[in-house]
Amino acid sequence: MLKRSTQPERIDRILSRTLKGLKIDHRIKQESAVLNWNKVVGETIAGKTNPLRVKDSILFVRVESASWRNELVFLKPKILKELNQLLKANVVKDIVFTN
Repeated sequence: MLKRSTQPERIDRILSRTLKGLKIDHRIKQESAVLNWNKVVGETIAGKTNPLRVKDSILFVRVESASWRNELVFLKPKILKELNQLLKANVVKDIVFTN
């Protein structure tokens, strides 16, 4: 039988433990990468791109034009670093830009 604590537990810890127990914590972080794309890249790039999904740790992003795609390839290491720092985990290992 579990021993009940007399102290209240923080909701973020309960939620984290529950998500890990359900084995969906990594998937939630992947979706967070899509949701936080605009925050990481800024208004200008966000206006030219549309993050689609994360599959196998690869973020797929639709880009308005080939010239923007080429520019983003150069910015990819910086974007990856900032995105994973924001998520506090190495969730996205690569970004594929398509148009």
